[in-house]
Amino acid sequence: MSLTVKEQTESTFEPIPEGTYSAVCHLLVDLGVQYNKAFDSSSRKVMLGWVIPDETYVNKEGFKVPRALYGTYTASLNKKSKLRPLLASWRGRDFTAEELAAFDLKNIVGASCLMNVIHTEGKDGKTYASIAGVMRLPKGMAPAKLDTDPIVFDLDTDPLENLELLPEWIANKVKESETYMDRAASEIKAEVDGAAPAPAKLEEIPDGADEEELPFD
Repeated sequence: MSLTVKEQTESTFEPIPEGTYSAVCHLLVDLGVQYNKAFDSSSRKVMLGWVIPDETYVNKEGFKVPRALYGTYTASLNKKSKLRPLLASWRGRDFTAEELAAFDLKNIVGASCLMNVIHTEGKDGKTYASIAGVMRLPKGMAPAKLDTDPIVFDLDTDPLENLELLPEWIANKVKESETYMDRAASEIKAEVDGAAPAPAKLEEIPDGADEEELPFD
């Protein structure tokens, strides 16, 4: 399985070299219901992001920060989905019937893994880093750690203002969704009617979450 993703936030950089890296999940964003023109259908999508601590670059503020790769998946654990085999490989086992009934994706944020990165050619002829696989860490290998708090954005519950905390290209993707447009229209109507819902807080998973509490044992 190869999940090709453009490094849109780092387009001026050379792609991450091919190889196997220690990585950690730092981002989980609910992209809402997205329309797929090619298949003329809509489905709920989520975006996962991983940072690779051993691969860094200097940002606009002059700080050295780890590079990242992102993947977009249908929010489903169906056997034909791309998300289920990725998570099963990451966990080192498939899902139980109980887990399939209700698996909270927030559990993967802060979890480390081995990531296999390959190069693929995009439609524009450029070379991009692609996620070829995500695997469970070998026994005894120290997990990668995050230097900052990872972010979880739930389009159903978090305030829409929190989209400003996301990279602009991800926020724009959320705004393309049917879910966002429906909710934005609903909140505008509620404000006009004088009954705007109280905003919730963006949920953050604390840095250094206990690996033993994550379902990757």
